[in-house]
This record gives sequence, C-alpha cells and structure tokens, in this order.
Amino acid sequence: MKFRLPRKTKKKIRKGFYFYPKDERNYYLVAFPRKDQEDYNAFKKGILTNILDEIKQKYNSTKSRG
Repeated sequence: MKFRLPRKTKKKIRKGFYFYPKDERNYYLVAFPRKDQEDYNAFKKGILTNILDEIKQKYNSTKSRG
C-alpha cells in the first residue's frame, strides 16, 4: 500500500529540508518525510534535523550582533 499523509500534515512538513544526523564519515543523509514511511517515522521521533532552521538561527544571531 502506498504511503499517504493527510494534506495538512504534508503542508507542515513541506517547509523544511531534512537530514539524518552526521555519520562516522561526517556526511548527512537526506530524508523525505513527505514521501517515505521510514523518514516520516524518524521525523515524528525527532531524529531528523531541519537545515533551514539552523541557517535561520545562524543568520538571526549574526544579524543581532551588528
């Protein structure tokens, strides 16, 4: 059976670019929680990180300094 999410849940997840934590070789693995059941489960558990949130935090912290 095909993996399907409710429309509102799918919209919430759309606003992000998700990765699994770095592996032993310092690489990120990209995740698609809107399309893949395993990635969605990792998203719900809090394993995935949203890179856009990290970029926004860095930008706001440098912007507030000067």
